[in-house]
Amino acid sequence: MTTWGAVILTALGTVFALWAFLMFRALFQARRFAVANSGKTWPGPLAVLPAWRDWARSRPRDFKRLMAITAMLFLIVGLSAIFAPIRP
Repeated sequence: MTTWGAVILTALGTVFALWAFLMFRALFQARRFAVANSGKTWPGPLAVLPAWRDWARSRPRDFKRLMAITAMLFLIVGLSAIFAPIRP
């Protein structure tokens, strides 16, 4: 593995772990919105989209942070295709 490969793999792992943490946190918060809006313990699929909308509007800082980390994840994956190609 090249030096760039190791750097990109480390960065990708770190950013992915942060993204997974933020995404699961957002998922559980949006579920709370869906439960509160529908009044059911297990809200159906139709309650999910309004819950995500409510979550994004009520927590704009968390939403922007999640979108920034997602963009960073895509950027690192794109850079890995350029700087660390797979060699047989």
